[in-house]
Amino acid sequence: MEIEKILTSNVVDLSSIKSFFANDKDMLIQLIGVYLSDTTPRIETLEASLLDVNYEDVRSICHFLKSSFGLMGISCLEEVANLELLAKDQESPEVIKEKLNNIIPVCKESLVEYKLILDKLEVL
Repeated sequence: MEIEKILTSNVVDLSSIKSFFANDKDMLIQLIGVYLSDTTPRIETLEASLLDVNYEDVRSICHFLKSSFGLMGISCLEEVANLELLAKDQESPEVIKEKLNNIIPVCKESLVEYKLILDKLEVL
């Protein structure tokens, strides 16, 4: 299976990583691996804020995620940027939790999708 056939998705926008790394399987594997290892624990931390909002955790994680979500084509980039500002301003916990409830499923779906892509690249 060719890299181009693996780099297809209805979940994430792969245009950025295709334009930068489409011909470099090893770099794609490394990039996706780093995305998964860096993002997974941060999403778990965000999930904890669904119960008890930690404004600094939410703000710092959203700030971190903005850069990787842009490159990785995650569809909730704008929402994450907005949530960072809301957490910085210590908006009500209800508003933060509502935003997290919208963002977290998209993040988790992207993690599953990239894990599938990574598995295919590794056997290529």
